[in-house]
Amino acid sequence: MPLRLWLWVLIVAVAVVGCEATPSQPADSQPSAGVAQVVRQMPEDVVQGFMQAWNAKDITAMYSYVSAASRAAYPFDVFTRRYQVAQDAMGFASVSYTIHSIKIQGQTAVVSYDATLQSPVLKELKDPNRIMRLTQVRDGWQIAWTPMDILNGLASEVSVQVVTRPAARGNIYDRNGAFVVEEGGTIISVSLIQQDMRNTDECIDLLAIVLKRERIDLVRVFAAYNAESLFHVGEIDTDTYTRWRRDLEDKCGTADESAGYRKIESYSGRSYTGHGSAVHITGYIGHIPSDDLAQWLAKGYQASDIVGIAGIEKAYEDDLAGKPERFVKLVESGGVSIRELGSTMGKPGIPVQLTIDMRLQNIVAQALIDAHNYAAISWASRANGAAAVVMKVDTGEILALASYPFFDPSLFNPESSYQNAPDIITQLVNDPRKPLANKAIQEQYTPGSVYKIFTAIAADNNGIYPPDKIFNCELTWTGTQYGDEVAGRQDWRVVDKMPAAGPIIMPQALTTSCNPFFWEMGGLMYKRDTRMHINVVKEFGFGATTGLEILGSEAKGNLAEPKSATEAINNAIGQGSVQITAVQLATAVTAVANKGTLYRPYIVKQVGGMDGTTLKKAYEPVVVNPLKDIKPEVFDVIHQGMCNVPIDKELGTSWVVFDGNTVRPSYTSCGKTGTAETGDAKSGRPPNAWYVAFAPADKPEIVVVVVVPTSREGSEVAAPIVRRILDDYFNAKEAPFFKWWTEEYNPVAAPEGVG
Repeated sequence: MPLRLWLWVLIVAVAVVGCEATPSQPADSQPSAGVAQVVRQMPEDVVQGFMQAWNAKDITAMYSYVSAASRAAYPFDVFTRRYQVAQDAMGFASVSYTIHSIKIQGQTAVVSYDATLQSPVLKELKDPNRIMRLTQVRDGWQIAWTPMDILNGLASEVSVQVVTRPAARGNIYDRNGAFVVEEGGTIISVSLIQQDMRNTDECIDLLAIVLKRERIDLVRVFAAYNAESLFHVGEIDTDTYTRWRRDLEDKCGTADESAGYRKIESYSGRSYTGHGSAVHITGYIGHIPSDDLAQWLAKGYQASDIVGIAGIEKAYEDDLAGKPERFVKLVESGGVSIRELGSTMGKPGIPVQLTIDMRLQNIVAQALIDAHNYAAISWASRANGAAAVVMKVDTGEILALASYPFFDPSLFNPESSYQNAPDIITQLVNDPRKPLANKAIQEQYTPGSVYKIFTAIAADNNGIYPPDKIFNCELTWTGTQYGDEVAGRQDWRVVDKMPAAGPIIMPQALTTSCNPFFWEMGGLMYKRDTRMHINVVKEFGFGATTGLEILGSEAKGNLAEPKSATEAINNAIGQGSVQITAVQLATAVTAVANKGTLYRPYIVKQVGGMDGTTLKKAYEPVVVNPLKDIKPEVFDVIHQGMCNVPIDKELGTSWVVFDGNTVRPSYTSCGKTGTAETGDAKSGRPPNAWYVAFAPADKPEIVVVVVVPTSREGSEVAAPIVRRILDDYFNAKEAPFFKWWTEEYNPVAAPEGVG
């Protein structure tokens, strides 16, 4: 049964007594011996000094005012714990006081005063009619301290209790008003018994699609249980269950309850559409991490509260969480309430609307998991995860963003049906592919040939090489005349056993990804001005974060000025020291697609304005750079080159994926492949596969970027995934993945002189 911790009334009882030492218990370690005793001549001076120390949260200084008799009854560690426990319960920022009278009777002084405790939980907690008793010593006065000097009425058998009625957390919506995260939504928990299945392999194949999990992972889960054992496999949203219900019943036996077990159970909780499809956007909720407890307590939270831990859930915690209704009161050990100390009114959370299209987000996620499962023994066995980004060309809005592998955000929610969540989370932490990281923004990779788009822009815009001038693209290139230290460099066609591209012009060099042409451009630009290339590339946002830090720490890539001609020539084809993120490339190519406007990518559309709430903030497109220094005709050259990549049978590096496919697309697109070497020719380390596309070709709507690190060539791996995304986006017939993806991995060689 799922754990129910989100109770309508959550009572957190914080006892000030119990396991602590009682007043009569002697102190074993005598910690008070190290705390000097302070004596003041006047009682009011003692009160002032004690209160100042309390405001400074200096427990040692506070204890210095305590009399010897009280120290014997309340050793330093007991004294400390009493304040810590009480303050953690009610929250504590500061205390102010007003003395009404001081009466001295022999060796005793009685101070009557009112106190007001400032609390992030309750704002003001008024505690009037307090009494502080002082005892006279040789040179003045000290405090005859008891727990009632913390709160009036806090005796040994009394505890502080906080009663919390949590607010309903705000929903998260997509751009069309569909749920991305629904508070109080219905969650379907799926458990299975293998002996009830018609065919376990068929069930595993289905679950890989439904749960968006790797097939090999599910095989391990199945192997851990006996045929007759009931075991939990995951959670899905109601739409997913409705779509696949008959298949689950037919192939996984979910309708069979002959053994007395219910395999499909539903419960109400925080439901994430796709349960992993958008986890690197939404983030997740969970208990406050112990390392961050102090800062959350300072904001008025309780140690038992559920908070946003990552992504939008964390970035918009203040809005989504709302304000719980809280009561702080003193309660006797028998449960009888003595008095209420204070309370705060609750307020429901404010919804957040994102720019993403949840339909497209699911398309992207499904394309990534389908590709990895289909190619499990091929390139997927070597790949270090993947990332995909889809952006709107005319605004910079993120329509989809996915990082692979996925995981279910409910794993971190203590109310979910996952009984083995800690074990699964440990596996995620130890997975070398780092599934908890957002690869679209946090990981930077060598870009390879997708970077040639910007090398061509720099060369053309600076008049380095006329776009209609013939260049003979041969299989080898030597750039010693530019200061290149590499004796000879091979075009990628050498290892692919293809003939040289031959005479071409600039847009064709981009179409066919001619390495020698771009090495030449790198050498020419470096010779004229060592910063010429990098200055243009920076205009497109490379080498800096894009502004998506709300999803987590964002890598800025690497765009250092080349220190030599060799480095500049390497950088010209996206090798050498250049590193970029997937979202940087999507942002830059958006500016190419719209011919001259670099937008800041954004993923939140508005806060509030839905579910009956007032609009708090709306976000609009922001132009980061109008790219006025780039000549308009330069973009025409780049479009010509990119738009021929999928359709030019002789030169197009993704022709076989698009126009040459058995299923020709019903839409048009422009693209660029990228194969970034991650080692030298002898290392055998797989390259990073990239593909970037915008579509339709004549009036671009979206830009799609996919990177699959350490896999194979971009045309072989990333381009088919982008094709699948575009097929589903335009409701076109899906092209099949390559059949060789089902064969064992065959290492791809690296050309000589590329690195």
